[in-house]
Amino acid sequence: MVLVSIEESPPDFHVRVAGPADHAQVVALLEELFDEIAPPEDRASCKQALGPDIAQALASPDVRLFLAEHQGQLIALVRVDVLSNTAAFRLRADRRCGYIDQMVVRPAWRRRAVGRQLMQLCEGWLRQQGVSHCMLHAAPKALSFYTRAGYQSTRELFKKL
Repeated sequence: MVLVSIEESPPDFHVRVAGPADHAQVVALLEELFDEIAPPEDRASCKQALGPDIAQALASPDVRLFLAEHQGQLIALVRVDVLSNTAAFRLRADRRCGYIDQMVVRPAWRRRAVGRQLMQLCEGWLRQQGVSHCMLHAAPKALSFYTRAGYQSTRELFKKL
């Protein structure tokens, strides 16, 4: 596993790129996220799909998971994907877009710059991949966090089943 250097990182946590050995910890933390934000009718099926999805993500060169740790304990994570040839980007010249997903910071670590540094890592990695456009979907209670990070709401997502 590779440690990721962050110049302004507070001394009480560090960040790194996730590897295959982190699979179980990543799945467990994402299950906490789904308990917090997923609609009750979707939780079980989402949790069931997590294991294979995370295994595939950890093996993909188009995906990075960044982890934040404190004293060996996972306190936060974020996933960033390079999406390509997706219908949503069919009109973009490069047909690629960055997608930040599955951001979770344990409650005790919120408002301590953990999420901000994870977002900076995602954006930096996307730039290294030659991606100039990034999007994400935000839980309603996280809207102010993403707005402060410079993201602009361009569309509203609606769901009907």
